[in-house]
Amino acid sequence: MLDEIKKIQGINHNEFDTMINTWINSAKIDLKSIGIVSTLVDNPDSLIQTAIITYVLSFIDVPNSEMYAKSYSIQKDVLRHLTEYIEVVNGI
Repeated sequence: MLDEIKKIQGINHNEFDTMINTWINSAKIDLKSIGIVSTLVDNPDSLIQTAIITYVLSFIDVPNSEMYAKSYSIQKDVLRHLTEYIEVVNGI
């Protein structure tokens, strides 16, 4: 995902890699905290990958950060309502 995010933003150096990876990990933690299946977050499909990229762009793309933050919020809400993405706890 790091390379995809850098490509989207036109970043062609490694100066921000550590920060971008931190945001990627933060997005994963955030998704897990709302009950998204850990294995799906760690090996993301296109829906989860898009959400993670959107989360990161909300920090990198300052002029459009509000738009990306709102988009990420909507994507999280969609994921939260898809039963195949929700972690089952004690058979519930």
